[in-house]
Amino acid sequence: MLSRCYNIFAIPFLFIAICFASSNAVHAKQQSGDSSSDKISAVKSSELGNAVNVHQVGDLFTSGQFDAKDIEALKANKIERVISLRTDGEIDWKEQAAVEAAGLKFINVPFRAPDEMTDELFANVRSLLRDKSTKTLFHCGSASRVGGVWLPYRVLDEGVELEVAVAEAKEIGLRSPGYQAKAIEYIERIQSIIAKGGEQSVKPGVNKNFLDPDLDVDQYVQRFEVESREVFLARKAVVAACGIEPGDLIADVGAGTGLYSRLFSEAVGANGWVYAVDISTRFLEHINSESDKLNVRNITGVLCAEDSVSLPPNCVDVVFICDTYHHFEFPKSTMKSIHRALKDD
Repeated sequence: MLSRCYNIFAIPFLFIAICFASSNAVHAKQQSGDSSSDKISAVKSSELGNAVNVHQVGDLFTSGQFDAKDIEALKANKIERVISLRTDGEIDWKEQAAVEAAGLKFINVPFRAPDEMTDELFANVRSLLRDKSTKTLFHCGSASRVGGVWLPYRVLDEGVELEVAVAEAKEIGLRSPGYQAKAIEYIERIQSIIAKGGEQSVKPGVNKNFLDPDLDVDQYVQRFEVESREVFLARKAVVAACGIEPGDLIADVGAGTGLYSRLFSEAVGANGWVYAVDISTRFLEHINSESDKLNVRNITGVLCAEDSVSLPPNCVDVVFICDTYHHFEFPKSTMKSIHRALKDD
């Protein structure tokens, strides 16, 4: 049975394995403190029109606020993306409209106070800064906020020692002790997780909407179970490709509204079983309710954890994952739990 599962998902599983190996290698190198000058760009003073406190670190520019006339200077420096940390009402002109009218991409990650510096915010900024495909301007009002959220990226993703990175963040513009304290607390906590062999969230809060006890399931039924959605349109072909046999035990991971759980229920028959695994209690309530309406007796809802499918070892023949992997906040741990749940035969 396990070989059948791997035949179906051979390429995705291989890709995931390669990603995990690469990710672990990167983290190992980052935490080793390898900050040789040929790998890590130095912080240099720079200019962008009349923008204040401008610095350049490789293809990343950091600064305080610029004005509309400075956009030409951005373009002259081949900057293609602007990331702003400013909140609504901080400036008296429409920065986003002006930037986008000039053909540049604009991204807003707004915050002002240290208590707004959440894990989700740090992870979002780190993800954006890891994308080095285009030259980027990263700015706030004075560059203090920039220095505060750039600091974890510099340490955790580029491998610069904390003391050095703090000095660089201050050079860039970090002035607030509150920003610095929040950044260092986050860095030390993530380093501790890594040192203990744990896994850090790849996207904190990715499932926040699904954890809402007031989640409107009908809204998701209308989104998920429509002919315009490819995985709904091809649902019969997908089930057929899985090679499900009568009597199989199936785990539908990220079951959502239960579309595929119900299809698998029919495919495995009275002697088989389907475990509808999801992180949302509202989705599971909906699946149970629909099962009762349709007199389906071979589906069990399983409330999973953020880092595990919460199934016992060697309990299923096939694990089905459809349009769900991007919601694995802890993908390595979750995939390990899936491997444990699959039967050995």
